[in-house]
Amino acid sequence: MKKKSVTMKDIAHEIGVSVTTVSHVINKTRNVNSETRKLVLDTMRRLDYDSRKSKKRTNPSSDLLGVIIADIREDYYVAIVKAIETVASENGLSILLCDSEMDPAKEEQNIQTILSRDVAGLIIAPIDSRFFPEELRISQLPIVLVDRQYDGHNRTFVGINNFESGAMAFRHLEKKGCSRIGFIGYPDSVYSVHKRALGYKAGVLESEKSVQPQVLILHYDKEDSFALISDFIRTNDFDGLICATSDICYETVSVIHEMSIAIPESIKLLTYDDNKWLDYLRYPISVISQPTAEIGAFAVEKIIRYINTPSDSDHIKTEVFFDVSIIDR
Repeated sequence: MKKKSVTMKDIAHEIGVSVTTVSHVINKTRNVNSETRKLVLDTMRRLDYDSRKSKKRTNPSSDLLGVIIADIREDYYVAIVKAIETVASENGLSILLCDSEMDPAKEEQNIQTILSRDVAGLIIAPIDSRFFPEELRISQLPIVLVDRQYDGHNRTFVGINNFESGAMAFRHLEKKGCSRIGFIGYPDSVYSVHKRALGYKAGVLESEKSVQPQVLILHYDKEDSFALISDFIRTNDFDGLICATSDICYETVSVIHEMSIAIPESIKLLTYDDNKWLDYLRYPISVISQPTAEIGAFAVEKIIRYINTPSDSDHIKTEVFFDVSIIDR
């Protein structure tokens, strides 16, 4: 009997850590303490893990998986693509990656490219949540949405409960003593950021303090973001800020530094995704950490299930939310 290939899940279960931790060690996407890293590597050797091995699917029609992301410049998408590629490879799939660069015309071109190719399925993080392309709605191709989803879609979405995470972010800063907490995000068309802003507003309204939500909407190209962020902070005298993405946080840190405001003494920050550059700051920034490895793995596994069991892929809206955690700094 052919030996079953070992996966990241097997390693994580064997030593009692998360799939995310195993993924960070394998893909070198984040620093892991030396003791845990050694345990993961030792277990990989003991279980004979090899990412080049593949688990052949029951009824493979294609060995190619289409992946369309909104913008590869975002740290989250770098991590999610690596997770998808790793798990796809473990299952005998290669990926065809397209980057929409937050350009609707390019996203439409990417969709047409994927649909014209002999792909087994599609994983997509859409640009604009308000418009669900008809070609995706009627397509028989297995499709999974990650990070962002369309309004009124009829597919499976895998990500986090962005609304609840926004409320969680506000409550976290409030518990740390902040009373004037603002939110910096992008326009409502960006699903994940829009939901996080709504969650933040709900947290403010539920607060016992008599305060009003203060939200700054940046243009995605960020051409005027420095001045907008500076005016936003100066006008409202915040002692806490929630940044909807790590890119926004990077820009906000630069602004605060130029304004000579002390972090965290005068203003505390909370952002999304625990990225490497945060390790090099002289001051602490709390983080809402998303389980990118688990999200990527689930998306690929869901696609494979739809491929092998087409009757399971009825066009019904389904949402799969993974838990987030707060790294308090």
